[in-house]
Amino acid sequence: MKIALYIPCFNAEKTLSGCLEAVFSQDRPADDILVIDDGSTDQTVKIAKKYPVRIIRHSRNLGLAASRNTAINSTNTRFISSLDSDCKPAKDWLSCLAKRIKLSNSAGVGGKTLEAGASGVIAGWRAAHMKQHWGESKKENPPFLFGSNTLFRRDLLLKVGAYNEKYRSNFEDVDISNRLRKNGYSLVYEPKAIVQHLKKDDLSSLLNNFWKWNFAYYLKRGFYSSQDRFVFKIKDNIGLSNRFLEEDLNNKRYKLIYLDFLIALHHSLRDFDYFSFRGKQDEFDVAARPKASVWLSLLDLTFFYHLDHSKPKINTLMPKENILQQNFLALSLVLSVFTKTKFKDKKFNKMLYGHLFSSVHKFNDNQFLERLFNLAELHPDWSGLIKKEQNNINQKFLETLLSNFKDWLDVLIYRFPGIVSLIKASAKQTDKAIARGGYYDKFKK
Repeated sequence: MKIALYIPCFNAEKTLSGCLEAVFSQDRPADDILVIDDGSTDQTVKIAKKYPVRIIRHSRNLGLAASRNTAINSTNTRFISSLDSDCKPAKDWLSCLAKRIKLSNSAGVGGKTLEAGASGVIAGWRAAHMKQHWGESKKENPPFLFGSNTLFRRDLLLKVGAYNEKYRSNFEDVDISNRLRKNGYSLVYEPKAIVQHLKKDDLSSLLNNFWKWNFAYYLKRGFYSSQDRFVFKIKDNIGLSNRFLEEDLNNKRYKLIYLDFLIALHHSLRDFDYFSFRGKQDEFDVAARPKASVWLSLLDLTFFYHLDHSKPKINTLMPKENILQQNFLALSLVLSVFTKTKFKDKKFNKMLYGHLFSSVHKFNDNQFLERLFNLAELHPDWSGLIKKEQNNINQKFLETLLSNFKDWLDVLIYRFPGIVSLIKASAKQTDKAIARGGYYDKFKK
């Protein structure tokens, strides 16, 4: 029974050594070990060269599914296992998978991936709400096998067409599992095959990676196909926040509930960005936009809001590329009146602005955040931003998000009278955790 093991990598210098050390400590070693470098720009390849592995390099970043297919096509073993570069397998990991696939005669077996160091706020949230396992018991035909910890019959992967390369970073594992099952093959979950997930998230990577986790699901079901369908996605974001928040309250995971609260706003803004530029995401990537664009968007929005206060339409000089920035600012200014009333805490509002800004725009600007907060404090009524027409403002999006968010918070306060205090306390814990990790430079309070 010969097994190839491959590790797909993209800029994995921080975790690859730990992963490979554990791979070479297996009680049942792999017969062929491949590192698939997907266009890394860091020291990934240099680190991999220290180990007796085959290194196969992509000239540019092609995505996770493409890396998996490169591995499948680069070996001739009957079985092929996969391990993410930020994972550290237990000593008996591969032998557990091999034993189970032999006994079950299934197409594939997946193990149990646990979050390493899940005691902190961010890692704890990931462990609670981004689980990569199906519990403590063996399961026949689980919903899918998580791609970071699997063993497959290689010929069957090829028979169903291998991995779909349109899924560059997520959902490729769900898709291949579905196609195997549709073709009559079984899958098995083996909880004894344990892997420790070494990923260290900051606030932005946590929220954005979770958004990506679910993105393909919503895209496939047409939630971005029209304005009317998109409205349901906004409502679903609030429903997801509510479900997580109730789960964490019931399980007394109080330190996590601020992140549950933040999901509704963060995901809605990320969804709006995709909805506005669907099909052009490489051209209109948030991280690629100039930092100056948020300043110009704020200046444009506030200047014309006051200049055109008596007119039915607010002018703008900003191009469509700034639509996310302008809707983010409109949301923040209008929502500030409501959050001030409910939370009665300037420090909380500053944290909310800061965390939402950094997680959506993927950079920090303390001076900008201070200016935004002061505008929200100085001018009590910004409601005209969603009542009047402006070329870059999507009124239906903002009205839907604001009305549903307000209704949700009102119901939460009614059902859980102490929820405001718990959210504020959780926000402080989250802010301290981020500051200790060096991920977020808090602006002055």
